[in-house]
Amino acid sequence: MGMGLVLGVGALPVAAQSMALPAADPAGIARGGTQVAYGYSLEAAATNPALLASLKEKGGIYIAAGLESSSFQQSLEADQVSRFSFDRNRSIGGFGMATRLSSTLTLGLKADNPYLRHGKFEDTAPSRYYGDGLDLSARRMEFQAAWAFNPNFSVGIGVGAARLSFESTHVVRLNLPDDPTLPASSTNAVDGLVEQRVGQSGNKVVPSYSLGARWALNPRWTLGFAHQSGLKGDLDMKAGFRDANLGLYGNNGFRPAPVGAEARAAILLARAQVLPGHGTLELPSQTTLGVRHRFMPILTWEADLRWTSASLQMPSFSTVQTPSGLTSAPAELPRGKSHLGVSASAELELGKFWTLRGGISLDQRSVDESRTEPLLGGSNSATFSFGAGYKMWGGELSIGYQYRQSEDQDTHRLTGDWGASGFVATPINRVRMEGMGHLVALGFKKMF
Repeated sequence: MGMGLVLGVGALPVAAQSMALPAADPAGIARGGTQVAYGYSLEAAATNPALLASLKEKGGIYIAAGLESSSFQQSLEADQVSRFSFDRNRSIGGFGMATRLSSTLTLGLKADNPYLRHGKFEDTAPSRYYGDGLDLSARRMEFQAAWAFNPNFSVGIGVGAARLSFESTHVVRLNLPDDPTLPASSTNAVDGLVEQRVGQSGNKVVPSYSLGARWALNPRWTLGFAHQSGLKGDLDMKAGFRDANLGLYGNNGFRPAPVGAEARAAILLARAQVLPGHGTLELPSQTTLGVRHRFMPILTWEADLRWTSASLQMPSFSTVQTPSGLTSAPAELPRGKSHLGVSASAELELGKFWTLRGGISLDQRSVDESRTEPLLGGSNSATFSFGAGYKMWGGELSIGYQYRQSEDQDTHRLTGDWGASGFVATPINRVRMEGMGHLVALGFKKMF
């Protein structure tokens, strides 16, 4: 068995729209995840476990690492200022191996990153009350098995677990009465506001599974099917204040703050309690049908149709309990909606050493248009992928790159004024949202 070479490759710091990654290895990224029917490929078996039975060799291993970069842009029509998110980069990694036990049974193991979404916004972002930070990831490992009923038909299953990690932040304004140790009342009037960021985080290990089938109609045409389960868990959330207070304001929500507000704000925050939200995190399942065609000995293409379920749910935001009562965000992150995606990929073998890969995909919006916001995104999106493999050291060294672009969208639901009487939305203000991103990985595969 050969040793794997792992190298991470940098990416430009701009934004991705979808939180579902096509793959974590360079071959899968270069194909844009379009590989559910791609036989004779160990990397494709990460998408469809039935493909393990199609491997020509008795076994193999691959290992890969790379970088995902994501961010988002908001432009408020009122001031024509563009605000970009930061905290843009995350490492990704992939691993896979297979070994044939008999002519009918092949076992495998895969590790990948099916979901990833992250970003933080500036303190002055217009959408900060609706959420100004998100860090979500799923790292999955599954044991796989594939059974070949004959050389042309096989089925597969993967069973394992995924570690879900989640963190969110948002900004609230707390009423500041004359005596911050007592509830606000007619004799303890509110004469100011303190703006504060609050956050929560948690993680959970949950079960996961995948199913697949492969049917080679003839030496040129192959059909593939794969289903990857959704991931759902009730996270044990921990909540608290983030950073120092962001500002002090008068009752109307504008500066200047009243005299003595800073000292009273410190007392209020010391007595306040941050309560975590309901911690249910649910990421959707994906079901894919694909057809692969070997057009000529050096060129193979595939087209996939992918259905993503509506099971997308984020934990609710944390709340703040003060002597004057409970303060919460004006709205929660949106629920998902089921949607379709189509994609195509091609692979060209150039001589004995080089293989070129490319892919393209289009996805419908994943949340209702009226609920689209920057943290989760959810607009229509498109991706463009390419990569190459070079045979060396008895295996193949590969690189894969994907560019992701979301549809620009205007919204009237992300702005508002927060005074002593609470938050009031201002739908006359328009915010334009834009997103794009990069995904890149390098890896090495060895068959034996």
